[in-house]
Amino acid sequence: MEYAAAVRALLPFLLIACKPSATINSTMPVANLQSYQTVGVRVHTNAFASQGQALMLEKNVMDNLRLKCGFSSVDRAGSTPADVVLDLNITSVSRGGGGMISSQAVVDTLVVLTDGKAGELLGTVKIQGKSSGMIINNNVPETQALEVVAQTIGDLLAKSGCSGARVAKAEPPPVVTPPPLAGTNPPPAIDESKRPQAEGFNDQGKEKLYTADLAGALALFQQAVDLIPDAKYQYNVCLTLGAQEQWDPAIQACERARVMGPSAALNAKIDTRIGLLQKRQ
Repeated sequence: MEYAAAVRALLPFLLIACKPSATINSTMPVANLQSYQTVGVRVHTNAFASQGQALMLEKNVMDNLRLKCGFSSVDRAGSTPADVVLDLNITSVSRGGGGMISSQAVVDTLVVLTDGKAGELLGTVKIQGKSSGMIINNNVPETQALEVVAQTIGDLLAKSGCSGARVAKAEPPPVVTPPPLAGTNPPPAIDESKRPQAEGFNDQGKEKLYTADLAGALALFQQAVDLIPDAKYQYNVCLTLGAQEQWDPAIQACERARVMGPSAALNAKIDTRIGLLQKRQ
């Protein structure tokens, strides 16, 4: 009886100490979403996630985006054209804990943002959600961990400009490429006949990234760069290295993209990504 009374007395403190939590293991997904009007959410299943868990994450994320963002439409990707596509991939589900604290669920998720119209990658983020470690009212711990992942995604995008009124997309000032230094060789001419093959590698790399195959995505993006030294392919190398938490190589990859003559819009994304990566060093 004394033991039971002690457990009851400690229970409120245990509940406070074991709140659900989320850890952001990578960089912010994108710096500014103010100009995007609509979003499509797409969830991928793999060996770590059941179909039910994937659908639950999809629903919770869409509910959070509707609550916290100013998008005019939040729907499943593919049902209607979307300005930005949010790919969700549960990369790991595990259990832990013991004793008075029952099993704690840990869910790792990779989030990839893509411009729905241009098809260009915007950013990636890794989020680890943890349940409270206490089973209350028969609530499944994985459900609680998925809910905290969805809440964190909503909070991140709100900080990235999805909240509030939408604004018109402003074109950044044009990038001025300085002339080559005296005595240096000009960059080699690009063989545009290889462009279709490079585009194929780039598209395959994006599909690998959406399904959390980071090693496969990186290899394909690098193959695209080898064929055509284009800043947009190199930027994808930078993003994938960041998703792998290789901070210094990611910064170096983005710096290489910056000298490849990117468009004004891509140059702004590169500079933003470098700033975010530098905070993670």
